[in-house]
Order: sequence, then C-alpha cells, then structure tokens
Amino acid sequence: MRILKQDKQSVTIEMGEAKARDLLAGLLAHPELGDVAAELAEQLKSNGVEPAAGDGHIRYEHAPPLTH
Repeated sequence: MRILKQDKQSVTIEMGEAKARDLLAGLLAHPELGDVAAELAEQLKSNGVEPAAGDGHIRYEHAPPLTH
C-alpha cells in the first residue's frame, strides 16, 4: 500500500488487487468497526473491488505420534 495524496480531509492510497480484496473482506466481516470502515468498504466496492473468497470450512485433525 502506498499513500499517493494526503490532506486534512482525505487520504488517497494505492494497493494491489489482492490486498484490496482482503481489506474489503475484513471490513465486511467486522461491522463493529464503525462508519469510517463502512465508508471505506463502499469506496472499495464502488471501484470494482470484490471481497476475497473465504477459505470455507477448514478441517483440523489430530493424529497421535507414531510409536516405533
């Protein structure tokens, strides 16, 4: 992510598509972040960014150690 322009009212940043997708997914997953996060999410969406797909169900298994 790189800051392109900054003033007292706004900041313009540049970031790769993958990071933008991850950022949007994180913002949408946490609505408790408030109005500024919701506004950023809307800006990302209006610029054609779609949220990153989740990993779906992650399966964790435990196997006991091998005995020799």
